[in-house]
Amino acid sequence: MGISSCDNPGSPAKPTNTMSLKVGQISTSVAYFPFYVADQQGFFKKEGLTIGPRPLLGTGAKVAAAVESGSIDIGGGVITDAFDMAIVDSTARVIGSLVNGYYVDVIASNSFLQQKRLTMSSSLADKVHALQDRKIGITGPGSGTEALLIYLFRQQGLDAKRDATLVNLGSNNLSAIAAMKAGHVDALSFFSPVGQQAEAEGIGTILISPIRGDVPALANDVHGAFYTKQSVIDNKKQAVQAFIRAIAQAESYIHEQQDKALVLMQKYLKLNQATTKAVFTAIGPVFAQSPQIDQRAYEVAAQFHVQAGLISAAISYDNIVAASTIKSSLAGL
Repeated sequence: MGISSCDNPGSPAKPTNTMSLKVGQISTSVAYFPFYVADQQGFFKKEGLTIGPRPLLGTGAKVAAAVESGSIDIGGGVITDAFDMAIVDSTARVIGSLVNGYYVDVIASNSFLQQKRLTMSSSLADKVHALQDRKIGITGPGSGTEALLIYLFRQQGLDAKRDATLVNLGSNNLSAIAAMKAGHVDALSFFSPVGQQAEAEGIGTILISPIRGDVPALANDVHGAFYTKQSVIDNKKQAVQAFIRAIAQAESYIHEQQDKALVLMQKYLKLNQATTKAVFTAIGPVFAQSPQIDQRAYEVAAQFHVQAGLISAAISYDNIVAASTIKSSLAGL
């Protein structure tokens, strides 16, 4: 794909000593909880960073476009977005992991489960075949929510775009829940905490969950991530390194101070205590313990994207992961 070597400026840098960064993210998905923790615990401030309000841009494609245009410096999204950006811009750089697990669930309405006589013990193949000719809500085309369905259907010799009706619902969790409640969709392919919300409201059940182990090939997948362009690394090196350090501290806090992290998560997700605890129980183990990106976990993600038809060939780790930037950023912690 003509991707240039990572951490290679490619053009004369214009470094600046500014310690402010513009950061955007897709939504208030649980994946971006480390950003919230870094805010609330003062880790950005501790690192001398000024981070303004983080816009919620709705889709990964919009976050990637904002990074590419320079309207934001760092994007919080899924690694899918970084791959898409790298196809058109060889200077795309992944600078940290947020979630090392594919945190999209397929949630089926309870009426659909009863009709199909599906249970949690049904085989993965039976679950996927039952979704044929059904309406399934996703956040949008080219998203990680669509990608999971494409991948699962392909494993069964099916085509998700042909053999099901994919309904674009955007990234608003409440809209997704409302669509299922109203019967507009039979199932959802959506990021946590939608599955836990559907179960709490008694309208749906998490049918397929990669982070639960239902899709063994996706174990330890690097999914939630933050990324930028090489020019931002070059021009705002100190700020980027400070950002990575702040997120590292937030990720450590989530794992080491779980009771306190649970309280913060409830404020972040604006859910009741029981639902928040269900979310934390499900995703807590796969929150990244450090921004460092393990090459084996990266390869899982890259191969998934090839098999899901999102990219034609895997981008090498060295060509997109800014490993030396991450390493040097964390050296002082």
